[in-house]
Amino acid sequence: MPEQTFPPGYVPFADVRESLPEPRRVQVSESVALETLHLPGPDPPIVFVHGGLGSLWNPYPQLAAFEGERELVAYALAGNGNSTARPEQSLDGHVADLRDLLDELGVDRPIVHGHSYGTAVAIEYAKRHPTAGVVLHAGGDHDLTPAWEKPLLRLFLTLRLYRFPANDALVRQLAYSVGFHDETSRAVVEDFLQSNPLPHRRSAWTTVTEAFWGYDGRSDVDRVDVPTLVVHGPADGIVPVRVARETAGRLPDSVFCRVQRTGHVAMIERPSVYNSLLRAHVQCVRDGRDIETAVRDWAREDGSSTEFTHD
Repeated sequence: MPEQTFPPGYVPFADVRESLPEPRRVQVSESVALETLHLPGPDPPIVFVHGGLGSLWNPYPQLAAFEGERELVAYALAGNGNSTARPEQSLDGHVADLRDLLDELGVDRPIVHGHSYGTAVAIEYAKRHPTAGVVLHAGGDHDLTPAWEKPLLRLFLTLRLYRFPANDALVRQLAYSVGFHDETSRAVVEDFLQSNPLPHRRSAWTTVTEAFWGYDGRSDVDRVDVPTLVVHGPADGIVPVRVARETAGRLPDSVFCRVQRTGHVAMIERPSVYNSLLRAHVQCVRDGRDIETAVRDWAREDGSSTEFTHD
């Protein structure tokens, strides 16, 4: 087991949480209000969409790094966190919620950053609405559900196990076994889990089963015709690396990056490298450059070619 120390320069979740304002509920439709953190800053804005059973706080290293540098939005999907539940769970509904939220906040043409199942929201949003860029992390346009997930979630829903705090231990063990690279510090894993406690609302679990299971956006994914950064970890035990690589291959303007020594949450495991990739992507969007060229040039100048592979 890796030692329980934070890597140099790592900012713990508690410090980030204390330094940022309290999220507020934003009414986006007659029936839906979304728990939202909105931080002012220059364009292009970055909007973070969390994955299944996730939290608006999941990208805390990015919120800390980009505060004041970019306009930032992080929110809890309907039915998750302190957001209200949707009358009906569907991917289309979550995409509509995001569009309504950005309208309420006055955010136009964002970079939409999706993590895990959140990549489905990011992809479908970018197909339908003006977007400056897209970041897909630990996901893609198909095969987002591992074989073990369906029986596990069905068991939790049938027996209502999500109501019992004792089952946090099961989720913690699952995170260690499939979510992280084996060289990732135990302190980092536990810190991430602090940002993402096990949801005890049924609606958070049905967000996964009813809105995301079976997602396949391959047929028209080429409509995402904006610079797209596709980032994956080689030790991801939830979404296979091939899904991200194949997704990048179908997108008109994309680059696939594999961040070394990471699993399903490279943004937490290697935040310095991950944030540098995001900055290269932002610069590409601002300068109107080809994303693959921008990332290759950045890696050459930064000397980070040993930290990730790109193609």
